[in-house]
Amino acid sequence: MIRLENVSKMYGNETLAVRDASFDVAKGDFVFLVGPSGSGKSTLLRLVNRQERPEDRKSTRLNSSH
Repeated sequence: MIRLENVSKMYGNETLAVRDASFDVAKGDFVFLVGPSGSGKSTLLRLVNRQERPEDRKSTRLNSSH
């Protein structure tokens, strides 16, 4: 399972890329991530695979289990 809870990411002091994103993806689920250009899709994926760090690690949970 992959779980994100209240994940936010800012670039610099002004650019909010992701705000309070929360979701669960169960093993075997097939998920689409859609939205307009600049809406934070790539940033969200980088947060999931830990290429980026969220703003507030206290309010963030990222669990992946087999």
